[in-house]
Amino acid sequence: MNSRDMELRKEGDGMGYYERCSAEAGVAGLSTIFRMFSEDELRHAGALRALRDGGRVDLRHSATLEGARSILRRLSAEELSRYRGDLGVYRHAMQFEALSARACAELAREALHPWERAMFQTMADEDEIHFTLLEEMQELLEDTDVQ
Repeated sequence: MNSRDMELRKEGDGMGYYERCSAEAGVAGLSTIFRMFSEDELRHAGALRALRDGGRVDLRHSATLEGARSILRRLSAEELSRYRGDLGVYRHAMQFEALSARACAELAREALHPWERAMFQTMADEDEIHFTLLEEMQELLEDTDVQ
């Protein structure tokens, strides 16, 4: 299995993981953000499949950063205090996103075509955004003293 196939598998795993996180979050805003992450992972997996099948892929940047930050600004301490999940979910997801960002950045450096390089760099950038948002979500929950 080459590095592109490994990345495709990770993107698919990420999609399922974020769907489960969404279902378990217990706070509507956090659930929405996890669904946004899942949709991004689905887009990434689709782009990787198209590339594997010989297609040229133009992956546009996601609106997840703006959407998620808007949601985070509106979340109240009362809403966040209802969270009963495991904060370890955030640490695990951050590790996943960090590994994925590094792998995509490496694939961008190795890419032969500019459009391919741009696609992998977009994926790396979005994985870094997910990492940052996860960190912000975890900090909000810790500051609310949910545990």
